[in-house]
Formats: sequence, structure tokens, C-alpha cells
Amino acid sequence: MSKYTLEQITARREARKEARKEAKKAAETQAQKDQKPVKKITISIEWSKSRTGGSNPHAEAEVEYRDGTFERRDGFTASGCGYDKRSTVIAEIFNAFLRYKLWQLSKTRIKGGHGTGSEGSAPYGITSYGKTSRGFSGGIGTSCYRSISEYIGGKFECVAEGKTFDVYTYSDKRKKA
Repeated sequence: MSKYTLEQITARREARKEARKEAKKAAETQAQKDQKPVKKITISIEWSKSRTGGSNPHAEAEVEYRDGTFERRDGFTASGCGYDKRSTVIAEIFNAFLRYKLWQLSKTRIKGGHGTGSEGSAPYGITSYGKTSRGFSGGIGTSCYRSISEYIGGKFECVAEGKTFDVYTYSDKRKKA
């Protein structure tokens, strides 16, 4: 026979479930804050035909870190239709490697991010929800990433484009490691 009532058992189970959920959020936030500082990212996008959604982007990121290490990662893709797929894969890459930049900004500097134009607000495409979520939005138009990059201390530019490919670079403006 249990010394706890059914209500107590249920309450304890829910409390443990909520504690695990909060610990997972805290670990994700800390992982974003602990991302390695980036010196440069080269984003290569290849477009492939889709039967249902026109063409779909498949992107690869070549990342040069401030500590001299290098990483190449692919698998960034978008499908469907009716939105800017190019900026969606760019957002995935920025979220994978540059979220730490958003955590370096104060709450007042990160506030906005929805094109409000108010003084000190983040440019359109930077999002912040509560204390545990900051990120870059996709589907907003590639040109938004120029102002986003400037805002976080970098430079974003198109270095090559063709019918079936695009190449962009993000370079951190900071000179020293």
C-alpha cells in the first residue's frame, strides 16, 4: 500500500515532468550562449527542382571559428511554396552558429525585431520570446540579413549567384579573437 494518495502521486509526476522540461530549456539556452565565436561563414545554396514547390534550396555552411578551427555542415533545406525559402535556410544556418551573438545583446537591444522601427529595437528577423528563446527568422527575405548582420557586428554579402546556386558570406567585423 502506498503512503501517497493518487492526487499526490499525480502532482509529484507533473512536478518532475515540469522540472525536466525546464532543465531541457535551460540546457538549450546555455548551449546557444556557449557556441564557438565565428570569424566567417560561407553559405553555399544549390537549388533542385521539386514536383510540388518549384525549386528547393539545399545549403551547406563552411564555418571558420575565431580559434582557428573549421567546420562544414550540410542538411539545411526548405520545401513547400509561398514563402522565401532562401532566407529560411540562411536563418537555419544563423541559428546553428550565431545565436550566441543574440545572447550578448541586452534585453532592450534585442526587443523589437519585428520591423517596428522604434529607437534601439532589433531589425526585422531577430526574435526574442521570454528569457529562454532568441533566434533568427526565416521566410523574411534575404536582404534582411544585411541589416541583421550589421546589428550583430558582422557583414553579409552575396559573393556569387547563378540559375541553380547562390553563395553568401557572413564575416564578423571584430578584428581580434
